[in-house]
Amino acid sequence: MPVCDGKLFVGLALYRETAEYLYIEHFYILQALRNHRYGRRTLDLLAECGKTLILEIDPSMDAIVWRRKMFYERCGFAENPFPHIHPPYHAENRGHALVVMTYPLPITQEKYNDFYRYLTEKVLKDVF
Repeated sequence: MPVCDGKLFVGLALYRETAEYLYIEHFYILQALRNHRYGRRTLDLLAECGKTLILEIDPSMDAIVWRRKMFYERCGFAENPFPHIHPPYHAENRGHALVVMTYPLPITQEKYNDFYRYLTEKVLKDVF
């Protein structure tokens, strides 16, 4: 979904919705428009669905990733402890480690396993 303020394009939120959660696959606010609460307002809008929100971030703690993680935590997301390898989008590539964050609370191992199954069997089923 495009993120807009009137006719002004602000960013993009690409997500997939299941019966139990909303998986935010890509989320981006234009750099020039960050720190204007567009990100928080977009996440608040997505949270209105009443389902668990799930997203992934890089595990490295360079300055950019650290700021991103702090932003999500200020928005109410929690880091989950499960080792997570995101499957590759292209069959010839390898998966890569990411950190799973959820809103409003951390998820159980069972719910994480369900999410990972969804990711591998639905989202990335027909990788090319």
